[in-house]
Formats: sequence, structure tokens, C-alpha cells
Amino acid sequence: MAWQGVLFDLDGTLLDTSDLVIKSFQYTLAPHLGRTIDAEEVYPYFGAPLREGLAAFLPEKVEEMLPVYRRYSQEHFDNLVCLCPGVREGLEELRQAGIKLGIVTSRVRDTTLYGLQLFGLLDFFQAIVTMEDVENHKPGPEPVLRGAELLGLPPAAVLMVGDSPNDIAAARAAGVIAVAAGWSRVPCRRLLEAGPDFWVDSMEELVDLVLGSADIVGKARARGC
Repeated sequence: MAWQGVLFDLDGTLLDTSDLVIKSFQYTLAPHLGRTIDAEEVYPYFGAPLREGLAAFLPEKVEEMLPVYRRYSQEHFDNLVCLCPGVREGLEELRQAGIKLGIVTSRVRDTTLYGLQLFGLLDFFQAIVTMEDVENHKPGPEPVLRGAELLGLPPAAVLMVGDSPNDIAAARAAGVIAVAAGWSRVPCRRLLEAGPDFWVDSMEELVDLVLGSADIVGKARARGC
């Protein structure tokens, strides 16, 4: 394989922030909606900028809700977030193999850096693209193209790994290989509908895919749930 770089989404792909995101949405929206939304109602906004997610529920209340969401998320980040399984080991293997690594996230830069520093991951990445770095966010191609540019690689030499349909769509639009993270909380069907090139169930499988294991390439082709 000619892949020389891997771009990762952050939330739900490297850091398990699913509970934090869901609870933050629930806390923020409940006073306005008069009910607690279900997790399934939040899944469509995984990988999207926060403003867009909140606007999907109450567009007229976004400016009021943004600080509430951010305050709750900040206060509960440390106790609701953990590393996804095998992340540190997988990143280390890729780095040792000479693979360039980057982050492409719709999260703002300060909390992105905080999360990476909290878990000791910051030094793995040569490129970090956050919400403030682009005008058009996922599912558009701009963030992924910017990530490839910062790695100094053409799109054809890069994989993008993500846990949401927005990640897959952004990768495909940018002309990079789209890899679905099978540990996503998003229903399998929704990820497959986005059309990933590959599906991996673990960081170990991702490492094998990137490094060209024949067995895993056959196994990782996007498949049924």
C-alpha cells in the first residue's frame, strides 16, 4: 500500500467522548424542550460543529445554549472521557513505522488540545485541524484536505478514520481513503450508508490495514452489519 499518513477524527475515534457529548446535549436542551432527548437524536450531529448540532433542535436559542453546553462539557470532561481501546498502542506502532499522523476535528482548538494533553497524545500528531482552521466543516472536504496539506501528503496517500457519517463523507469528498471506526456509538447502518472504503473493528485492525496486511485488507472492506 502507498499510504503514508492517517488523519483521525477525535471525538468517538481516539477519545471516547460519546457520553460527554450526549449528556451535554441533554443537559443543554432539556430546559427548552421540556424533555430529555434520546442518545439516538444526538448521533446525527457527531462530527459536526457544535453550533450546527444545537441549531438542529432550536435555531433561535443557539447563542443562549452555546455557553451552557460548553460549561457543562468542560466541568465533566475529565470524569466522562476516556481513551478508546488500543489507541495509544496503535498510534505508537504507526509512528514507529514512519506513518505521519494528524487530527481533523470539528471541536474547537482549546478543548482539542486539552483532551490530547490530558491523555498524553499530543506528541503523536504532526497536524491538527480544528473548527477554527477552516470555513467549511465536515462533511465537506476542506478540513481533510487541510490535514493532508499539513502532513505534506497528497490525498491519495492518506486515510481518514472516523466514527460518524460526517467523517466518512468528508473523507470521500476529499479523495482520501475513508475508514469507518467500528467502535463507534453511531448505528452501523448509518456508517455504512455513508460509503466507507474500509471498516475496522479495532485500532489493531487499523494498524494492520495501514501497514498492508493482506488478510486485514480483505477483511476490512466495508461490509454489512
